[in-house]
Amino acid sequence: MKILAITDTPQSAIFRMASVIQKYGNEIEMKIVAFHPKKPDQAQIKAVKTFFSWANVIDIQYWKSGAKIREMMPDLWKTKNKVLTHHNPYNLHEEKWDDYKSIVVLNKTQHKELPQAHWIPHCIDMNFFKFNENYTNNKLINMTVARIQGKKGIYPVAQACHDLGYKLLVVGRIADPNYWNDVMKKFGKNIEFKENINDKELLDCYYRSSIHVCNSVDFFESGTLPILEAMSCGVPVVTRQIGHVPDIYNGQNLKLLSGQPEDVDGIKNSLKELIDNLDLRKQMRIHAVESIKDRNQERFAADYVNVYKSIA
Repeated sequence: MKILAITDTPQSAIFRMASVIQKYGNEIEMKIVAFHPKKPDQAQIKAVKTFFSWANVIDIQYWKSGAKIREMMPDLWKTKNKVLTHHNPYNLHEEKWDDYKSIVVLNKTQHKELPQAHWIPHCIDMNFFKFNENYTNNKLINMTVARIQGKKGIYPVAQACHDLGYKLLVVGRIADPNYWNDVMKKFGKNIEFKENINDKELLDCYYRSSIHVCNSVDFFESGTLPILEAMSCGVPVVTRQIGHVPDIYNGQNLKLLSGQPEDVDGIKNSLKELIDNLDLRKQMRIHAVESIKDRNQERFAADYVNVYKSIA
């Protein structure tokens, strides 16, 4: 069975997730094409035309890219059975999705909005993001955020770390230079910044950190993958109730922030509580890795193959 997956960009988390299906999907052959949702280049257009004809099933991994293909190539669009993988917690009702034989969502909050969809939860490479037996006991706080922008809530965490005297390690790509400049102008002396690093360097960032923080705004994330990566590595996670956190949280494996992203005092209190209690962090580490042990890449790919088979 031949599958064409359409993603947004070659560097995105969406592309990484599609690559997992390509690597571990038994009984399928998959091609992945990035197609810009606003201004695709000629190479992208050519690739879509070529592999649309080649494929048995099309997996649209970003709905806006699919909408652009439908707009530009309506006749080609109609020729194949299609799956929509809806990564965003927003835009769930942007269309009726009548063009798609199946829909896949990544967390249960999305599933409540689109109950006809298949729920296939996020996964990570647990053979790579291994549990760190030599857990560090320092005051280094990690924020691995992929794209650096205001909705990731970095500024309040930087403020909290500054006030507490903790070092903040930020890992990501700058999407909003003005926002990042504001953060660095105010708190730069207290921030270690890593950009465009490889997976081995990312693993080292987790192993060096005492706590990982996710402070994104509501309805912006369907994940995040760094939450799973940190949990798998044994880094205690402080997070808001966003994305797949409600699916994972069991009362012992995560520290939840009850306030809004701008609640600096709430962030400070949660960080200080964990930093001051090594035993609590050690317990969280064990509960965390146990709670996500079934979120492996092989299972993720197998679930997708079953969806493809159902509409091929």
